[in-house]
Amino acid sequence: MKDLLKAFVTAPVGQGPLTGAQLSVDGDNPVCGDKLRFSLKRENDGRLTIGFVATACPATIAIASCAVQLYSGEVAPAGPPFVDLRQKVESLGGLSNFEGHALSLVEDVLHRVYRSEASGD
Repeated sequence: MKDLLKAFVTAPVGQGPLTGAQLSVDGDNPVCGDKLRFSLKRENDGRLTIGFVATACPATIAIASCAVQLYSGEVAPAGPPFVDLRQKVESLGGLSNFEGHALSLVEDVLHRVYRSEASGD
């Protein structure tokens, strides 16, 4: 993980419980032990606020933080596929082959939280 991406580990965006969350979805990677929860809240103006809680490797924390920065404030959920998230990660230096699991986990949990939000679950 390059230094620009590491900045999201030392100063994560949206990490911690989301006050007033209307929806939360958990995911994990049983191989590496990463655990991730995305929470979502639709504000009065229709925009989304997103937060995350992670017990995970630095790569997962960095990618989740990138996702919060990208997608908070949107009116409609993004993706999948999360092309803009992948482009942002690449623009910040990208991930090693070993760290690729982080992007997969973040995309999986985002997909499920957005799908739940859209269906009203």
